[in-house]
Amino acid sequence: MSFLLSAFRFPAVARRHIDIVRAFVRRDIASRYEGSLLGRLWPLLHPALLLAVYGLVFSRMLKVPLRTAEEAARAGAIPDAWVTTIFMASGILPWICTIDALNRCTPVVVENNNLIKKVAFPSELLPTYTTLVSFFQMLLGFALFVPLYVLVMLLVPATPLGENTAMLRSLVWLPLPLVLQWLFVTGLGMLLGAANVFLRDVSQVIPLASLVWMFFTPVFYRIEMIAQQTQEVPWVAEAIRWNPLFHLLALWRGCFPYESGATFPWDSAAIFALIACGTFVVGHGCFQRWKGYFADEV
Repeated sequence: MSFLLSAFRFPAVARRHIDIVRAFVRRDIASRYEGSLLGRLWPLLHPALLLAVYGLVFSRMLKVPLRTAEEAARAGAIPDAWVTTIFMASGILPWICTIDALNRCTPVVVENNNLIKKVAFPSELLPTYTTLVSFFQMLLGFALFVPLYVLVMLLVPATPLGENTAMLRSLVWLPLPLVLQWLFVTGLGMLLGAANVFLRDVSQVIPLASLVWMFFTPVFYRIEMIAQQTQEVPWVAEAIRWNPLFHLLALWRGCFPYESGATFPWDSAAIFALIACGTFVVGHGCFQRWKGYFADEV
């Protein structure tokens, strides 16, 4: 119960110190590109190049199959190149945001030991602003991707305009995966950041764990394809379905359908909502319970 109560108090704490959060976010973003030749253009160039490279590699060079031949031959179907671009972008952007935030959240308490030793400083703001910076980068990527998706859906396929417009309505659900992802990543970031204070190996394990996690997350493939190719070892597909990010990516991709008749994955929404809220409550609760010992450890 105490964990739940502390999580409910977090919005009030964040609102009270909103100026500090803004200052940290601005400083972090500015420091990433300070001294670079292109300066403020990099936050836009990075996701633009990312979308272009992944779209080219997976659609033209590797030609990763994301649908059956029957689906591709259906009248009015979007060309494979655009399907691959939509599928990859809606998975890669959230994945990179999640891993970048966790990698930066884990050492953030130790790195800011001068602030931790100040009694009045709310240390839970450290992983909070760190995740906001990663989400800022992701939102810039989606700011480029969403107009591209709209243009593709309206101009490329030969299906009636009404069907395409119906699919575009799924964009109204974009705030749902965004909010749930932030709860999940911030809660997990708080837990890892607090644990790293007492066990510094955590910051070394996270990059390795992220590599394994990536292969069990359908960022570059469809779960249906994996289920067909691993029939002799069915636990592989089952393990992927138990992955929380499997449901998160299903939500993001549900906002960008590319086939008529596609429905929003409300089952994944319900599952991930429970996971995200639970992770935030536990992560925030552990951080609050352990932060009294931070000053002695850092």
